[in-house]
Amino acid sequence: MGNVPQVDYVGIAKAYAKEAAQVKHKDRFGKWTRLAAKRFIADMKREGKKECPFTFDEWHAVDACDFIEKLPHVEGKWETPTLTLHSSDVFFIVQLFGFRNLAGGRRFTVALKAVARKNAKSTIAAAIALYCQVCEDEEGPQVISGATTGKQARIIFGIAKRMVEKTSDLREAFLMEAFAHAIASYCNGGTFIPINAKAGTQDGLNPSCVVLDEIHAHKDGDLLNVLQSAAGARLNPLFLFTTTEGYESPGPWAELRHFTKQVLQGIIEADHFLAVYYAIDDDDEDFDESVWIKANPLMECNPILLAEMRKQAIEAKAMPSKMSEFRIKRLNRQSSSAQGWIKFDNWKRCSRPVDLEWLAQFPCYGGLDLASTSDLTSFRLIWDVEGEYYTWGRRWVPADAVKNRTVRGTVPYQSWVESGYLEMTPGEVTDYDVIESAIVEANAKYNIQSIGYDGWNAAQIVQKLENQGVPMELFIQGTKSYHPAMKEFEHAYIAGKLSYGVDPVLTWCASNIITRTDQNLNMAPDKKKSADKIDDIVALLMAIGVANKIKEEVMIPGLEIW
Repeated sequence: MGNVPQVDYVGIAKAYAKEAAQVKHKDRFGKWTRLAAKRFIADMKREGKKECPFTFDEWHAVDACDFIEKLPHVEGKWETPTLTLHSSDVFFIVQLFGFRNLAGGRRFTVALKAVARKNAKSTIAAAIALYCQVCEDEEGPQVISGATTGKQARIIFGIAKRMVEKTSDLREAFLMEAFAHAIASYCNGGTFIPINAKAGTQDGLNPSCVVLDEIHAHKDGDLLNVLQSAAGARLNPLFLFTTTEGYESPGPWAELRHFTKQVLQGIIEADHFLAVYYAIDDDDEDFDESVWIKANPLMECNPILLAEMRKQAIEAKAMPSKMSEFRIKRLNRQSSSAQGWIKFDNWKRCSRPVDLEWLAQFPCYGGLDLASTSDLTSFRLIWDVEGEYYTWGRRWVPADAVKNRTVRGTVPYQSWVESGYLEMTPGEVTDYDVIESAIVEANAKYNIQSIGYDGWNAAQIVQKLENQGVPMELFIQGTKSYHPAMKEFEHAYIAGKLSYGVDPVLTWCASNIITRTDQNLNMAPDKKKSADKIDDIVALLMAIGVANKIKEEVMIPGLEIW
């Protein structure tokens, strides 16, 4: 495919990240791009250090970029016959292939590129797929381009096919041949095929690289689940998701988008997951041309893209039916957005040590959320010591939930179990006997005044706990009960008067919570609209609510309590 390249691709990626990470450039780079840049900069500082699970290899980063820039354009007219990577694409590719795990393979096994329409995401995806087919030292690689329909699946496959057909050096170097429905690489026994969600069977698949195009359009996770299961025999598979925003659907995109934002904010640590998400910011004006580049990084080098957007903006202003399409497809905005309740800059500052031995001398209050027997169950305590608030808790999940979450790959339950943040019980449902024993143990160790609980499915365990002297109190699940607790909690964490230790599970639940309000604007957690599990933060709010109630009933001289 050519000589050793002279282009400093790693330098381009670093320069792009440095510029994007600076607040003074927020007119060109959106919030999520800025966070992705900061993550890259931090990872480059981490790599190679003791206990870091990955390294960075410049050769692999450069090799992938060089390979891609030797591939031809297959659509439209361009000044050069081969691709020229934009700095935003170099930023993505350098990370995807430059970071390596300690065994030498790619660090990232899942990658997402979300960007507005007409920013060459399908072209880049096709090029990455070809590189994975012939340059990753995989025996019998199987590359799959997947989508909801056969027509959509063939878009990326078709681009890759034309690239092979137009590049004799590529065919000769890797003994490649393009057919109507497959691309073969005889050098390693590899294949590249399109597949769609409606295919009658996906038996016999063993993918090494899967590109799922327009993941927002998938109505369910069936195809993704099948392909993830089929890739289980590969040591270093790659799942590459490409998408523009879309209308809300019950498919996997909402969960994947939420996970992406949690990773970029540092709420969840996922060293296997790479994400770039180009979109204008929530407070940007839709028709302000200066912010369009946030969702359209190629706009600065493609005047046709800018001209087309101007036309669509004119139509969107005049025709309401065009407005949502413009906002979603051209600005990469979510079609609907429920805003999270927690302010994470304040929340993160509350990650301070919690000394349980010292706290044992003070009264405390608890919350128990048994909302789900098939997933997360939470028990949490809270202390108030001279106006400083401390919380600690235990969480349980059944083994099947850990397995299912691991397959889906969006929440690191297995890692949290191994790190002691979650406790796993055998089987499909949580073992309430284990929870009962843990609460009885905590009651003996700490000065628990009362534990608030949600009455759903709790009668039996509550009766057992009360028989053993544990003070239990029903906490009504409504705005009247929750609103005072939520206001008290909000004041505490924003003022920096809450300490929760190092607790990724509590932080994850906090990031998921969405609130509902009644006609008097009183708040309560909304489990139906929240992005994922919120049980641990709900248990904390119930503990605060119980403490507030007792504060109203009893005042102990010389001791400030909730």
